[in-house]
Amino acid sequence: MANVLDAVEVRVDSLPKPPACEEVAALPLPAIITVRDRAEGGALDLSWHQRSELYLELLPASAAVDLEIRNLDQLAAVVEKAHDLKKPVIASFHDFEGTPTLKFLIKLAGKARAAGADCVKIAATPKTPSDLGILLSALDEIGPPVAMMGMGALGKISRLALARCGSCLNYCWVGRPQVPGQWAARDFRKVLDLLDP
Repeated sequence: MANVLDAVEVRVDSLPKPPACEEVAALPLPAIITVRDRAEGGALDLSWHQRSELYLELLPASAAVDLEIRNLDQLAAVVEKAHDLKKPVIASFHDFEGTPTLKFLIKLAGKARAAGADCVKIAATPKTPSDLGILLSALDEIGPPVAMMGMGALGKISRLALARCGSCLNYCWVGRPQVPGQWAARDFRKVLDLLDP
């Protein structure tokens, strides 16, 4: 899979037990550490303290960390430590029901960057062509580095379009999908290669 993937996301909240720092360091690809909040798709009810401790413990072995935009203030110590270690902070937002307005997404991205985000990541659920247009416009308006992706019925087509338009991170699955509309990693790479000029 190393020729298909550029990095792997370690979803600590979805594992039976947290990995040791040495296990993350031994992975064959750079690791993005995520301890997702239950409100945005996390598998476990973890306190702020528990999540912060897991992030801080695994930071030395990570290539980057992914925190929810809504939690950047509460996890400010993780943001600070990540920057001390020169690890990028990905600040994410998830809407599993629909697609927010362009104005909302631009404001959200500004808040994330003001709180220390190096990359803004937005996952929404487009249901109409206009919704997909909002995500494409947000990608352009927010400016790089930004990761933008869709979920649901238009998830796959949105991920292709957004990847080709500059989304810097494009999440796929290995084993099983995390959300509807996600591509299998091998298939996504094949289709992207077919779209190359």
